[in-house]
Amino acid sequence: MSQERPTNDSSLPITWQTRLPMLSTTLIIRRLFFVLFASSACLLAFLLLLELIDGQLTLVSAGRIMLITLAILLGLFLLAIIAIFLLYQNRYDVQFTVDESGVRSTTVGKTKRKNAVINTLLALSGKPGAAGSGLLAASRQSELVKWEKIDNIIAVPNKLEIQLRQGKRVLMLVHCTAETYPRVKEAIDKHSDAVLAI
Repeated sequence: MSQERPTNDSSLPITWQTRLPMLSTTLIIRRLFFVLFASSACLLAFLLLLELIDGQLTLVSAGRIMLITLAILLGLFLLAIIAIFLLYQNRYDVQFTVDESGVRSTTVGKTKRKNAVINTLLALSGKPGAAGSGLLAASRQSELVKWEKIDNIIAVPNKLEIQLRQGKRVLMLVHCTAETYPRVKEAIDKHSDAVLAI
C-alpha cells in the first residue's frame, strides 16, 4: 500500500477566517444533543438503579424519574442554547489553513478571548471536573488534521461546509466563505485522493 502525496502545490496554503453559525450547523446541534442525552441517560440509569436497590422501583416511580430526567435534558438543552446566544451571539470565530500537512483550525478574535477567560475560570474553580474541562477545552483552541488521517469527506455546498472524516467519525468541520469554498474543496479533494491512493 503506497500513499502518494502531491508535492509543492502552488495553490497552498489557503488561509481564511469565518464566523461559524453554531445553532444552524447540524453537526454542532447533533453533538450538543448527544452529549446532553448521554449524560441524561446515565443519570436516568443511576436513579433507576438506586430505586431498584432500595426496593422502591415501581412503574409509577420509574415514570416519575423518566419525566424528571426528560425535564433536566430539555432544561440543559435550553440553557446551552441561551449560553450560546449570550456568550457567543451564535457565532464562533475561527481561522482555517489548508496546507501540505493538512487542515488546521484555530480559534481567533473575540471567541478566542472569551474562551481564554472561561477556560481560566474553570481551571481555577477548585473543582476537579470543571478544572479538567477548562484545561481540555484550552488544549483544543488550535487543531491540525493531517491528510493521512482523512479517509472520507462529505461536502455540503449549500452550507459551505466540508466534513473531514475518519470512518464515521468527524475529525473536523471546515466552514468556508463563498469565495474560498471552491479552492478549498479542490485542495481537499486533491490531497485526500492522494492519501487514499493504493
